[in-house]
Order: sequence, then structure tokens, then C-alpha cells
Amino acid sequence: MSRLSSASAYVEFHQATNKTFDPYMPIVIFGALLGGVVLAIFSSGIRSAPGQFAIAGVLGYVAVLAIGLPTCVKMNKIVAQWSIDSPPDNWTAFRARWIRFHILRTLASIPALAAYILSCLLTR
Repeated sequence: MSRLSSASAYVEFHQATNKTFDPYMPIVIFGALLGGVVLAIFSSGIRSAPGQFAIAGVLGYVAVLAIGLPTCVKMNKIVAQWSIDSPPDNWTAFRARWIRFHILRTLASIPALAAYILSCLLTR
């Protein structure tokens, strides 16, 4: 996304990406949370290593929500209102801020997924 140096190209890309991903992201994130709870319940118990990894994964996805909702999701709604033909002058600063929070959100999701995988591997 940082290669989109034209304001119009950035806005058009961001809006198109949002239309593609926004309907599915709540399903994915809440599914991951629910899956982690189910994994914790059906593991060897929440005090076992698999249960603890499942709980750690749930906490990781809670962090994803805590980071993403007030930042990236809110910013996506703002970009959705922008005109492709006349984006605001501060679009590069806005893009940089969105990217920072997106990276932070992604970095929270990676260990959460790893914790789920470890929970599944240890349950066997």
C-alpha cells in the first residue's frame, strides 16, 4: 500500500479493499474468538497446557479487536467517505497511521494463531 503514491490511487485501492474485506472480518475475528473458547473448553482442561495456550490465543484476538476497532476500522469508515477525485491533503499521514495500527494488529494476531496451533498439537 505504501507504493500507492497517488492520492487518488490510494483512496480507490483502500475503498475497494474495504468493500472486499469489511463484511468478512467480523466473522473471522469473532469466529477465532469463539473457536478459542471452544478449544479451551474441549482441551484437557483450562489448567492444562493446551487450555492455557487456547486462552492465550483468545486474549491475543481480544487484543486484535482492542487495537483494530478504535483505529483501523474507524479509519476505514473515514476513508470510505473520501472522494477519489479530491482526497484530503493529509492522506499520506493518515495512510501512515493506518499502516502502523494495521501492523500492530497483525503482530497481535500472529502469536494468537500460534497459541491455537500449539493448543491443538498438545491436545493430541
